[in-house]
Amino acid sequence: ISRKDWLGYRFQTEPHCDLADQFTFYNVGGFGGAARRFNLDFYCKVFGIDSPKAEGVTGMDVNDLMAAGRYKEIAEYCVRDVVATTRLYEIWRDRL
Repeated sequence: ISRKDWLGYRFQTEPHCDLADQFTFYNVGGFGGAARRFNLDFYCKVFGIDSPKAEGVTGMDVNDLMAAGRYKEIAEYCVRDVVATTRLYEIWRDRL
């Protein structure tokens, strides 16, 4: 499946909203676009959201955690990531 088939028109925000596109104004304007792309941790700090990385686990740690059988820590990190993304979406939807 190509991205085009399941995401629809790039500039629509329903049923899929790419927050990275929204916060960089679709990366218009050539190299680097109108705004530089930042990661979720950055936007969490800017908008006062608890970062998924706040408890010391990052995406870079997942492979080692998996190898060590520490699945609960991976799941907890993923849940924190989803919560932070949801909160960031709510801020974008309601305020921006």
